[in-house]
Amino acid sequence: MKMSDGNIKTASGKKRKWPKILIISILSVCLILTVLAVLTMNRFRDNFRESVTIEAGDPLPEKKDFLIDDWDWISMDTDISGVNTGIPVTMEVIFSLGPLEKSSLFIVRDTIAPTGEAQDLVSDSNAVLTPEDFVTSYDDITDVRLVFVKAPDMKTEGEQTIEIALEDLGGNRTVLTSKLLVYDPKAAPEINGANDIWIYEGDNISYRKDVTVTDTLDPEPELTIDNSAVNPDKIGTYPVTYKATDCYGRTAVKKITVHVQEPTEDVLNQKKLDELVKDWVGTYISDDMTVIEKSFAVFRWVRLYVPWNNGRTSRDSVEQALRGMQGEVGDCYTHAITCKVLLDAAGVENMMIQRYPGPGQHYWLLVNVDGDWFHLDPSPIYLSYHICFLQTDAEIEEFGKKVRRYNYYAYDHSKYPSTPLSPPARAVYKNGDYYLEIY
Repeated sequence: MKMSDGNIKTASGKKRKWPKILIISILSVCLILTVLAVLTMNRFRDNFRESVTIEAGDPLPEKKDFLIDDWDWISMDTDISGVNTGIPVTMEVIFSLGPLEKSSLFIVRDTIAPTGEAQDLVSDSNAVLTPEDFVTSYDDITDVRLVFVKAPDMKTEGEQTIEIALEDLGGNRTVLTSKLLVYDPKAAPEINGANDIWIYEGDNISYRKDVTVTDTLDPEPELTIDNSAVNPDKIGTYPVTYKATDCYGRTAVKKITVHVQEPTEDVLNQKKLDELVKDWVGTYISDDMTVIEKSFAVFRWVRLYVPWNNGRTSRDSVEQALRGMQGEVGDCYTHAITCKVLLDAAGVENMMIQRYPGPGQHYWLLVNVDGDWFHLDPSPIYLSYHICFLQTDAEIEEFGKKVRRYNYYAYDHSKYPSTPLSPPARAVYKNGDYYLEIY
């Protein structure tokens, strides 16, 4: 059967024409289908998002997440179920609708920097340190690489700042800071001032006197002293070991010898004098006493209990002070040096003066009372009418004129401080004793 010009030939050989309405209908349907197909294709292609992005570690997206309008009949041809969202990735995802295909990008990105904590370290200079030694913990959804921003300097002792970077697969970076203290294990503490000691039999030993320990890093190294072999009450030589250890375990050792010798007469005298002075201070001096009260206690005791003898005695200070402390007879030097020893022990600043020029010799003292200096003469030459206790320059000069001994208190004034114009107190002699009057 052949159609042309809209005619149909029948079996009898006659032509039959198509109805125009039918032709128009067919053409309309074709047009509509074509339009629908074009609209469907365009809508299909416009229904996709250009990309879908998730943060690393988030759940995988579904098909509807790629579509603007969810069409059930669109097929998601790319299987993303096996994608590890812990690793940043960009991949193409293909969708289809019949013969139509369209792709969209699936992106896993990491925008969150790692977090972590670092610790401070103390290390000897021979150690090889890694970033992992400093970082105690870190966290990130992706794998993290630890690197030094600047490698530790293991050749220099002391404290330094260390920076460790935490870098994840997304290129994010966090820098942690810690302190590193590097020490040289061979740099032991240094013991200074530990030298051989010489003592006399029976003396006490101060093993730590003038001994110091220095260390490059530890301000207070521990010092131990092994003196177990020493017997200070027996003449001989004894070993002593000093050992210093710092907080890093570095140790220094120094050995000395203690020499215990037989005491000489002078040494014995000094020890005896020290004991007598210590006992005297414990008996007559208390912490709540003023300088004036302490000075008067010394002055009174020397005047009352050290007998006077105008004869010449030796000028050996220990010998004469010991005589005075034992209540033996002595001259002005014996009284002055005994007074000085007691004032020193009582904590009163003083200085001894010797008559100059002569004739003859005489000794007395200057005493510091709250910054002012005054004369103090403990010699009981004139018990009643001349009591030189905290007197001024003018008062002692007046005494010389009174007894017509103008050089009695003569001395080189340029070598000693001058006194104020008036005294702060005086001592009064009455009924065989001295009494203090404070102005």
